[in-house]
Amino acid sequence: MSIALMTEAWKAEMPTGRKFVLLALCDNANDQGECYPSIQTIAGKCSMCERAVQGHLADLEQAGMVVRAIRKGRSTLYRIDPRRFCTPAENAPLQIMHPTPAGSAPPPPQNMHPTPADFAPITVKEPSVEPSSNRQGGGAQGKGQGNGNRKQERKNASRLSPDWRASDDDWQFATDAGFEPEAVSAIEATFRDYWLAKPGADGTKLDWAATWRNWVRRECGQQPSGRRGGAGGGGRRPSRTTADAFAELLAETAEGHQPRAGLRHLQGPAGGNPFHAGGAG
Repeated sequence: MSIALMTEAWKAEMPTGRKFVLLALCDNANDQGECYPSIQTIAGKCSMCERAVQGHLADLEQAGMVVRAIRKGRSTLYRIDPRRFCTPAENAPLQIMHPTPAGSAPPPPQNMHPTPADFAPITVKEPSVEPSSNRQGGGAQGKGQGNGNRKQERKNASRLSPDWRASDDDWQFATDAGFEPEAVSAIEATFRDYWLAKPGADGTKLDWAATWRNWVRRECGQQPSGRRGGAGGGGRRPSRTTADAFAELLAETAEGHQPRAGLRHLQGPAGGNPFHAGGAG
C-alpha cells in the first residue's frame, strides 16, 4: 500500500466510480506505483460488478493515469502515473515566464566600468611585515644560499698530494713553535700519512697550509714545554747561551779541571783563559 499515491488519489477531481477503482489500485501498489490485483479483488473493494470495474479501468488507461501490461498466464500488471492526477501544491509560487527575445534582437548592453584617468595616482600596497624568506637567518632562500655555499666549498676542496713536503714557511712555523728539525721531519711524515689515508670528503681541505699550522699547534699541546724533540717524545734541555758556556769554562779552569770537549773551542790560542787574552789586547 502506497500512502503517498492514495493521498494524491483522494485529492484528484474525477467521477466517484473511477476514483474508487484508482484508490483500490493505490491500496495494492508499492511506492513505484506497480500492482497486480485481480478484477475480482478490485470489484470486492469497490462493491462493484466486474463489468463496471473493467469500464473504469479503461477510462483510467485512456486518461493516462494507469498503464496496463497483459502478462500471459499471470495477472495483469498495473503501473500508476501520479503525474496525471496530482495537482500542484496550493502554496506553490506562480511561475513567471519571460518571453524569449526575437532572433533579430541585438545583444544586451554590457555595463563597462570607466577606466581611471591617465593622471590618476597608482596605489601600491606594501606588506607591513617583511616576508619571512627575507629575514636574516631564516627562510627557504637563506637556507638555499647556505647549502649552495657549502657545496661550492666542498667542490673547491682538494686532497693532499702524495708527494707533499712541508714548505719553508711550514718549517719555519714549526721551528718557531719550539720543534727541533728531526721533530719537524717526524711531524711532516705523520701529517702526510694521516691525510693520505683519510677516506672520502673528510680527507679534503680548502687550505692545507692552515691545516698544517693547526696540526703543529695540536702537537705543541701534546709535547712538554721547551724545545720539542723527535718522534720518541720528551723534550730537550734548552740551548745554552755564550755567557753560560764562558761561566762553565771559568769554573772548570779555576778548579784545575780539563775543560770538556764542548768548551774547548772557547779557549784562547794557547789554551789559556780567553778573558786574559782579551785583557792583554
